[in-house]
Amino acid sequence: MTFKEFIYKNTIRNKPLYLAYFLSTLTTVMTFLTFLTFSNHPSLGESSMHPFVIVGMNLSSSIIYIFSFFYVLYSMDIFLQSRKKEFGLLLIQGMSPKQLRKMIFQENTIVGFFATVIGILAGLIFSQVLLFLSKKILMVQLAFYFPLKSIVITFVAFTILFFLSSFFIQFKIPKMDIQELIKSEDLGKEEIKSSKIKSIFALLFIGMGYAIALYAQGMQVFVAMIPVVLIVIIGTYFLFNQLSILVVTQLQKNKQRFWKKTNMLVYSDLVFRMKDNARSFFLVAIITTVVFAAIGSLAGLKEMTVASVNAMTYDFYLSDSDGNQERLVNNLEAVQSKMDNQDLNMTELRMKVVYVPESKNQNGYRVISTNGYNNIAKYTKNKKILDTNQSYRLNIDSNLLSGQPQTSYLKELPLPDGTSVSVNNFEVEKVVLPGFQNVYVVPKTVYSQFAKKYGIQQEIGWMGNPKDHDQQLKVATHLKEIEGLQSKPLIIESITETYTPVLFVGFFIGAIFFVSAGSFLYFRLYSDMAVDIQKFKIVYKLGLSRKEIKKTVYRQVGILFFTPIIVSSVHGLVALKAMYALFNQRLQMMAFMIIGLFLVIQIIYYLIASHFYFRKLYQEVTIE
Repeated sequence: MTFKEFIYKNTIRNKPLYLAYFLSTLTTVMTFLTFLTFSNHPSLGESSMHPFVIVGMNLSSSIIYIFSFFYVLYSMDIFLQSRKKEFGLLLIQGMSPKQLRKMIFQENTIVGFFATVIGILAGLIFSQVLLFLSKKILMVQLAFYFPLKSIVITFVAFTILFFLSSFFIQFKIPKMDIQELIKSEDLGKEEIKSSKIKSIFALLFIGMGYAIALYAQGMQVFVAMIPVVLIVIIGTYFLFNQLSILVVTQLQKNKQRFWKKTNMLVYSDLVFRMKDNARSFFLVAIITTVVFAAIGSLAGLKEMTVASVNAMTYDFYLSDSDGNQERLVNNLEAVQSKMDNQDLNMTELRMKVVYVPESKNQNGYRVISTNGYNNIAKYTKNKKILDTNQSYRLNIDSNLLSGQPQTSYLKELPLPDGTSVSVNNFEVEKVVLPGFQNVYVVPKTVYSQFAKKYGIQQEIGWMGNPKDHDQQLKVATHLKEIEGLQSKPLIIESITETYTPVLFVGFFIGAIFFVSAGSFLYFRLYSDMAVDIQKFKIVYKLGLSRKEIKKTVYRQVGILFFTPIIVSSVHGLVALKAMYALFNQRLQMMAFMIIGLFLVIQIIYYLIASHFYFRKLYQEVTIE
């Protein structure tokens, strides 16, 4: 048997040993291909997506690839650490250190090749299933296509990745003598001590990052983003590497808790588990925080956009910005005809507005009379203006209408006759005239001056019943070519069509990320199975019941699965709070829903992983 045949047979015959490692790397390939398949989909090209979304998806693919490199490299490292005894035996049989490194390189190349090929096939199938579901469930028209470009990129990228990681991992082969390698499973671990200073740094850095993120408002969020991310990443590393160990050590010193029921089994080697898994926890926490923040931000942006449109007073609004009365009459007849055909019962409001154009000293604005405003206020449920001799600027709270700019206003309104009148702020709950220009309400005599100089333009708004949304959408669709007509149903439909495909893809990519992270954690757990088997064999002989062993195993797996997820959930909430603050909005329920959904996914994965791990462990423990 040649050396290559030995390597091939050693890899194939040790399938249980390689399976967890193989599956954890396979899911990474599948995630990357699925993401590329959607990001390169012809229906999600630059013409149909906001540039912000395109940049975000390209950035996400880069983050996935960088994460994949460290993910695979660390998985290999864990895999090698669990095979120390095997390496010692091979060296006893006459294998040289050079041949050992060559064997590891070729083994990982074989695993990497099959993981890449099968991962591409799995990603291809999964992406097509998602395309089918997007059409059936969400009615999103994403046509089936063969993602040749994505397949080529994935194959080349992961071939390079596995080659580089297989090369670098040779330098991490345990440098021990043969006796230490063979006895590695029997040697105890040295006492682990945590640094109190570094533990304080963990709290300090994370606390500082949170404080800055929660304090920043508006554009301050952009300025603080990079420093906050770096501070929180450093704090998170110290949290898992130092603070978690300090906390567990203190728990062990609590004798009353330590000796209660099966706590001793859980806490006895928990310090070593936390130390061994510190890097795993750190990687999983950071990447899941990115998932939370990305999907939560996108979903939140969509919700805020829809909310801002829903806050519009009028379901339909027809303006006459250029003063063409003949066209206005024709458009008005077309709108009324379509509404009558759909039996829409709409409240119609006609408004006379004066547009004051932009000049060197001031921005353009609009003027309406006090009587005109009070007539509109009856239907829009705004407060009436009682003092008809004063001039006001209508102001609406930005929290009620996301995206409505709070521009500066004139405290002295210049009149056409050369004089001016003082202006006060008047708070309204509903927009009176749609648009971004300031609206001034002036007495009748002042309004006449503006009307005489600039002319009066007609604007018409319709308000209907929200239950008639489908009928309104049909009318809006037929009238979308009419110039100057703004329709709330059509805007919401356009927003939904833009965001839904990306959200759909983002959610399932996030779900794959969670499964991938779970596979990584499960692989890390599986690498410690030999130690767990020996421990539980002893306690089983001492009389520990199956139920007690199961409870202990489930608690150990729970600590492994949920420690990084709880941290990333808190990180994600703070990140989303900062994102909403960028738009001067409070933290929305959508943020909690997104994190809640992914926590449910993690719980399901935890239950499945715990079941299979316990079943395998108990089989080994009870073998005589």
